[in-house]
Amino acid sequence: MDNLSRIFWFSGTGNSLLAAKSLSAGLGGVRLTQITNETPSGAVGGKGEKVGFVFPSYYGNMPRAVRAFVEKLEIRADSYIFCVVTMGGLGQGSVGALRKALKKKGLRLDYGKGVLMPANYVMKYDPADPDKSSKSLDRADGRFKEIIAEINAGSQIVKTLPVTANNLYRNVESLDAGFVVGGECTSCGLCERVCPVKNIELANGKPVWGRRCEHCVACISWCPEKCINFGDKTQARRRYRNPLIDVEELARGE
Repeated sequence: MDNLSRIFWFSGTGNSLLAAKSLSAGLGGVRLTQITNETPSGAVGGKGEKVGFVFPSYYGNMPRAVRAFVEKLEIRADSYIFCVVTMGGLGQGSVGALRKALKKKGLRLDYGKGVLMPANYVMKYDPADPDKSSKSLDRADGRFKEIIAEINAGSQIVKTLPVTANNLYRNVESLDAGFVVGGECTSCGLCERVCPVKNIELANGKPVWGRRCEHCVACISWCPEKCINFGDKTQARRRYRNPLIDVEELARGE
């Protein structure tokens, strides 16, 4: 396989990684690259090659880390460029945001769709219970199969909505200030390893956030002791972790 075909992914609780893995398998084993783990030194794509982006919708927009990556990534203009956005609600504004970012680089988004998956933003609501999440994942698997067939056929389909206000990133420094750590912390360091933007370090055995937060909720969701919370909002809420993804896959960026 020519490794000029690539799928670049960003994920916090594992939904987008599952989507990326499903697409990779269905598209003939296209190489996966975590967006925050590696930036190719040369151009990717080319005639007959696919370049894909898989990431979650944040308030109908792209995560900042995804936008920054797209802006610096070199993509050959004759590539087939696609994206799949995972979302808990209406997230296809994120498709439009990527299309706009690519257009600024003189590139065209050939294919873009959103896929509903279990919602996980524990700061705002209680994630769905395991039974509902399982049914949502079953439906998503069917959507992946449809999308794979369309991409393999070279379909030109872009489903988008107007980009919503980028509320998540207002006063970005305050995002980190809301995290609290309970006394149950065992200093395992999993939060540090799973953070996709390397925003967490252990100080005296406790996590400290470094003002680059994406609010992907990986640290809260994967903490084995449930000792990371956001203010007084999340203590009684469920944590969602994609049951088909091993946390070590996220920690290693594979």
